[in-house]
Amino acid sequence: MGARYGRRLGGLAALAVPGLALGLMLWTGPAAAQADINLQNRLNRLETDVQTLNRQVYRGGGSPAGSVALGNGGGAGGVPSSLAADFEVRLSRLESELQTLTGKYEEATFGISQARERLDKLSSDLEYRLSEIESKLNAEAAAPAAAAAPPPKAQNQAAATPAKPAPAASQAQQQATAAAQLPSGSAQDQYNYAFGLLRAADYANAEAALGQFVKNHPDNQLTGNAQYWLAETYYVRGKYKEAAVAFAEGYHKYPKGSKAADNLLKLSMALSQLNQKADACTTLKQLGSEFPDASLPIKRRADQERGRLACS
Repeated sequence: MGARYGRRLGGLAALAVPGLALGLMLWTGPAAAQADINLQNRLNRLETDVQTLNRQVYRGGGSPAGSVALGNGGGAGGVPSSLAADFEVRLSRLESELQTLTGKYEEATFGISQARERLDKLSSDLEYRLSEIESKLNAEAAAPAAAAAPPPKAQNQAAATPAKPAPAASQAQQQATAAAQLPSGSAQDQYNYAFGLLRAADYANAEAALGQFVKNHPDNQLTGNAQYWLAETYYVRGKYKEAAVAFAEGYHKYPKGSKAADNLLKLSMALSQLNQKADACTTLKQLGSEFPDASLPIKRRADQERGRLACS
C-alpha cells in the first residue's frame, strides 16, 4: 500500500510544482496579478500537502506527533486501516485540485497566446499599411523618370523568362508535417508538446498533434483536455461545424471530466455561429441544469450568450 501511495505522491509532486510554477511565471500582467497571487497560494498549499503526505508514506519506525506511516495494519511503522481511507480521500482531493490548477494554467496560457496573436496581426497590419503608403509615394515620385526612360532590352528579356518554381513550398510542407508528429516519450510529454503548438497559435499542427494524442491515448487522464483543445483549434479558425462536432464528442465521451462544462459552453457558441439558435439555447439550458456549480467565468459567459440569443 505504501508503495502505491508513494508513486501517486511522486507523480503529484513532479507535475504540480515545476509545471504550474512555470505557468505562474508566464501568466503576467496587471490584470492577472491578483489571480496570480491566489493561484500561487493554492500551489504552495498543494505542495505542502504533498510533502506532508510523502513524509508520512515513506517514514519508517518512530514518527513524530501528527506524522504516520502507511502499512498494512496497525502497529509500529504502520497505520490502522481506518486511516488508510483518510489518506485515499486526501490524495484524491490533491489530485482533483491539481487537475483544476492545470486547467486554469492552460486557459491562461491559451488566452495569452491569443492576445499575442492579435497584437502580432495588428502590428503586421500597421506595417502593411505604412508600406503601401510608402510604395505609393515612391511610385508617384518615380513616374516622370519612368516615362522618360524605357526599360532596357535585357530587363525585358529577363522579365519575359518564366521563373523556376522554388522548392520552398515543399520544404515548408515537410516542416509542417514534422511539427505535427508527436515526439517520443511519456503521454505527459506528448500532451505538453501538442498544447505548446496550440499556445504558439500553430493551429493546423496543433490540430494534427492533439488528434493523434487522442487517438493514441484514449484512456489517459489528459485525453479529455486534449479533446477540448482539439475542438478549440477548429473554433479559433472559424471551422464551426468541425468545432461543434468535436465539442459534442468531448462532452459525451468525458461527461465527468474537468472540461465537461467548457465543452457544453463552447458547443452552444459553435452552434450559434452556425445559426442554430434553438440548439444553442438548449445546450445552454443543459449546461445550467447539469453544472450549477460551474466556474464563475463559465456562468458569466453562458449568461451573456443567453442574453445575446434571447433564449427563453
